[in-house]
Amino acid sequence: MKKIKFDSRLEAIDWIAQQVEEEGQFEVLREQLNFNFIYTETYYLDLKGELEEVVLLRDEK
Repeated sequence: MKKIKFDSRLEAIDWIAQQVEEEGQFEVLREQLNFNFIYTETYYLDLKGELEEVVLLRDEK
């Protein structure tokens, strides 16, 4: 499990945008960021495979 903490929402959004390949991946991670902040008042992502799982969901054509 990898927990990535950020000092601000902007820093987190920039990091997410650099890591993902498509909008669906961005939305999933942004929602996790929002959820974590609502309940802990800390900007962080808990990546225990989610990023890889999100990558697997993309539709390859």
